[in-house]
Amino acid sequence: MASKGMKIAEALKHLGVDKSSDANDVKQAYRDLAKIWHPDRFQNDERVGAKAEAQIKIINEAKTVALAYIEKYGHFRHVKDENAGAGMGFEPPKPPPRYRQEQARPRPRPQPEPEPEPPPKKEPPKPPPKRPKPPPRAKQQTEPEPDIFEESMSFGDFVPGSTAIFVAAILIVLVGFFFMLGSSLFDSPVDRYKQFTEKTNLETAAKVEALKRKEAEQTRAKAAEKREEPKTEAVVLDTFFTLGSDKEWVSTVQGPPVQIRGPEWRYGFSTVQFDGNKVISWTSSELNPLKVGIILDPKRFYSERYFGVGSRRDEVAAIQGAPDIIQPDKWTYGDAWIEFDGDTVVSWQNDASIRLAIRY
Repeated sequence: MASKGMKIAEALKHLGVDKSSDANDVKQAYRDLAKIWHPDRFQNDERVGAKAEAQIKIINEAKTVALAYIEKYGHFRHVKDENAGAGMGFEPPKPPPRYRQEQARPRPRPQPEPEPEPPPKKEPPKPPPKRPKPPPRAKQQTEPEPDIFEESMSFGDFVPGSTAIFVAAILIVLVGFFFMLGSSLFDSPVDRYKQFTEKTNLETAAKVEALKRKEAEQTRAKAAEKREEPKTEAVVLDTFFTLGSDKEWVSTVQGPPVQIRGPEWRYGFSTVQFDGNKVISWTSSELNPLKVGIILDPKRFYSERYFGVGSRRDEVAAIQGAPDIIQPDKWTYGDAWIEFDGDTVVSWQNDASIRLAIRY
């Protein structure tokens, strides 16, 4: 846990970042400084190694303080440069200057508008002159209606409209539907059973034939593999070690360790802990990743894409993969972690950079 004595301005100074940086810049600066001041680089010089251990503690504390500040406030813009004041070096924004009200100037008084002059009186319109009545028209003689076979009429006059054609088409469809429905209802039970039996027999025969063809193809493929299979030696190319693996297998997969301290093997920034000859936990760093994995149950089908409280360890491993840091009751993925009670998930904490597949 970080000390409460380090201020945020000191943390930024130790990490070598400014107030415009974000969480990714802080993490990158920490990685760069950790490469420089890691104690394993000075194993041959105890004096410089002691200074490196003290410096790496300061860098770790500065990283913790800076990430806690950025998680709380989201930026470093209000951090005081000289670390004045109490608390974590937070400087609230200055209030804007007071608004100076100008003296109100006297406004000119509105002058009364002049009264509009009354409109001139309009003279009443003169009535229009009377027109003389037109003489009565003579009655027109009605022409006789044309005969049905008159030459002026065409064949299109006897064709029905589009509405009538549409209605007729609907009636034909309905009549055909009811006819098919009635014919199916009036079929005897014997005919329906016969049709069902014939259909089932045809489907069964087709399935049997397809199964025979598939078995014949598999037999031919196996025979061809036996004839053409070359004799090769077993070579370990891409594998991993897991919980319970022995030291010989870890050395075969990961290679010989850089340093051994009791039950702990070190590979740069990564470590593997043993209990006797068996792996019980590990810590995998981004700079020196370990080839670790979790062995799942081959007889179980993992179809879920999310896990939650009550999920098992193998379900979490199938969805999230092998953790970066594994402990008896806690798995860590970057800055996110999952806690277990035996083999069951009881709690977790998510992270902005590594999103866990949590079901809320």
